[in-house]
Amino acid sequence: MNRLFFGGAVAVVLAALLAGFAVVGGPGHARAESRDQTRLADLRHLADALICETAEQAAFSRACRSTEQSLHDPLTGAAYEVARGAESLAVCANFEVPQEKTVASGRERLHFDGAVGCLRYRRVPSSRQWVVQAP
Repeated sequence: MNRLFFGGAVAVVLAALLAGFAVVGGPGHARAESRDQTRLADLRHLADALICETAEQAAFSRACRSTEQSLHDPLTGAAYEVARGAESLAVCANFEVPQEKTVASGRERLHFDGAVGCLRYRRVPSSRQWVVQAP
């Protein structure tokens, strides 16, 4: 009787673990989301640096003083994509976790085309300020 109870308890615990990993994605999924958060932070810093380059008073802005930023993904070495126009800016990277499977904060501002996610900015003509475009 004890063996049957023990076997049943082990089966229930294993089923709960498997169901949890199926829902959450497991440790590998969590690491991929963490790497994607690093990429998103890099895109934000890169966009800030590019906006600082185009600003009329960049030398006076505290945010623009240290804008040294790599154009490559530090995790894979792949180049970030940058598209600049007079009134628009986009910085893009390849992300590991598909858009529909993410719960990480901040990614709601990314425009996705497959695995490529882009932060897009536009310049408001009246104020000359850069704003993030919502997807």
